[in-house]
Amino acid sequence: MCGKLGVNEVESMQNMMSMAVYFVIADTFDLDVDEVYPDSDLKIDLGMTSPIQKQLDASIMDMFNDLHIDFSEVKTVQDVVDQVAKVQIH
Repeated sequence: MCGKLGVNEVESMQNMMSMAVYFVIADTFDLDVDEVYPDSDLKIDLGMTSPIQKQLDASIMDMFNDLHIDFSEVKTVQDVVDQVAKVQIH
């Protein structure tokens, strides 16, 4: 199956990565993907603890070629998406 998820290849790639990040976050936090929003705060809204942070980092590493999330710069789901997109697209 081939599809277009944006107006160009870069936007399509960003949208596919966003979807993958949402699914990883939903799986890590044991949520339905429909419960994950861009502005969801990882700690306040989703209840991220140190063990969950480690699990999320490991899951992101598995999905995105050993990419580590810099959690000192991450507060929301969108922050995770932006960090993944920044590294993967460049």
